This record gives sequence, structure tokens and C-alpha cells, in this order.
Amino acid sequence: MGCGVGRSVVPPLDNYGCVRSTKLIRSMTGYGRGEIEEKGVRVTVELRSFNNRFLEITMKLPKFLAPLEGDIKKMIQAKVSRGRIIANVGWEESEGLGEVISLDEEVADRYYSLFRDLKQRYNLPGEVDLQTFAMLPDLFKREAEEWEPSEALPFVKEAMSIALDDLMEMKEREGEAIAADIARRMDDTLTYLERIENRLPQRIEELRQRLKARLAEMCDQGEYDEALLTQEVVLFAERSDFTEECVRYRVHLENFKRYLTEGGVVGRKLNFLLQEMAREVNTMGAKAADATVSTNVVLIKEELEKVREQVQNIE
Repeated sequence: MGCGVGRSVVPPLDNYGCVRSTKLIRSMTGYGRGEIEEKGVRVTVELRSFNNRFLEITMKLPKFLAPLEGDIKKMIQAKVSRGRIIANVGWEESEGLGEVISLDEEVADRYYSLFRDLKQRYNLPGEVDLQTFAMLPDLFKREAEEWEPSEALPFVKEAMSIALDDLMEMKEREGEAIAADIARRMDDTLTYLERIENRLPQRIEELRQRLKARLAEMCDQGEYDEALLTQEVVLFAERSDFTEECVRYRVHLENFKRYLTEGGVVGRKLNFLLQEMAREVNTMGAKAADATVSTNVVLIKEELEKVREQVQNIE
């Protein structure tokens, strides 16, 4: 059996006889976190993803890592196609890591000058040795050695890679749940469509009998009018048959199912096909003027609207 539209639209996909793509449907919402700790440095990356028509990336990172923003964005763009991404990068160093101790020469000069003046003023013997000098307060200053962005990049990339994998796993897990819900709803629309198709022969016969009675009435009353007769025939043709719309709906549904089966970045394609299916259903409802058809048209439209809301969250 091929991949045509059957009673089931998506998973279990093997029922179609189709080989399932390794790509998965992905939600646009998700969260991912990555953390590494190496050489006294802890780097954390948090990624939050939200619905958005296009890909929009907002970065929050330490000032000294600002030059790495382009590299970080490229990593995200390689994995994500749509959505608003907020990336928060944290950098912590162990106490004393990268600390530089240096002589405060200005303080040392003042101490030396004071000792010299003290010796001269009071004619004191001896010299100030290094040990005594080193014990003086504030003689040495401690300063943190700043990392170069290029040195920090490997750490940031490693944490970002972990966070992205975590994010994608959540997006795919949620995407599969959305796809399962869409599957059920699209199955339901096919049920309602079949009810409409089953009603069609009866509806055509009813309209044919109505037209036949109308023509007989016109002849009995001597009101035969060719223009009026033509108008009645045209109205009959317009109202009696919406097979074309049903066929097109099934074609759109088949394509919808195919994209859902293939997975990957298909949100825009699915949204377009939903619009086309809604258009065909609206035409059926306008043509039919029949309670059974109208009821099932409403049911299809309700399901399509719910599916449309779900598709808005598919990447």
C-alpha cells in the first residue's frame, strides 16, 4: 500500500507502508541547559525557546564574552530554524583562579621614604630587611587576570552544545505529542468528509426531483421561459455537486500527512495546507444548503481550527 490518505493520517506511520523519516516534528517552545566545569571555570548556558514567525536570538552574557556573540548565534542557527531564543551564558571562576599578585610600587616607595626619614631623624642603627618589608600591609595588590575571548570560546561552545542538545530533545518530545494530537484530529476530519461524500448522491437526487417538480409547475402554468429555465439549471449544477472540493480536500490532506510523516521544519507548509483545506470546506458549506453537510462542515472547521492552533507551535 502506498502513502495515500487512509483512515489514519499520522502515527502509527507503518500503517501507510511508508518508511518514516529520521527527522522529527519539533515544537517551537522548549528549554535546554548545559554546564561544564574545567580548569577552575564553570560555564552555564540556559536556552529558552518561544513561538515566533522567524528566528530571533537574544543574548545575555558577561561583558568580556561579548565578542563571542556571533559564534554563539551561529551555533544556535545551525540547530534552530524558527522561534524566539533567549540564551543566557554564565561564567564563574574558582576563588583565586587567574589572580595576579603584584607590588604596589607607590605604597612601597612611601614605606621606604618613611623608614629612611625615621632613621635619619632619630639616628637609628640598622637596615630594614626584606622580611620586615614584606610583612607591611597593603604592599602587594591582587588583581584578577582577565580571560581573552578566544581562550574562553572552547568552554562556551562545549556548554552551548550540551544546552542545544537538551533543548532539541525537549522540542522534539513536545513536537511528537503535538503531532499525535494533530493526527487524531485530522482522522476526525476524514470521518466527517466521508459523511459529506456519502450524503452527496442523496442530495443530488433531492435537487433533481426539486428541479423536475419546478419545471413541471412552470409548464402547467404556461410560464415556460428559456432564460428562467437556464437559471434553474445553473443553480442546480452549482448546488448539486461538490465532488471537486472533496477531491481537493483529500489531496491537501495527503500532502499534509506526507509533510507530517517527513518531519523536520514543516510548520509553514502545514499552515498553508490548513488554509487550503479550510477554503475547500467553506465552499462545500456554501454550495450544499443541506443540514447534514452543514453539520459536518462545521465539525471539520472546528477541528481544522484546533489543528491550526497546534501548528502555530511547530517549527
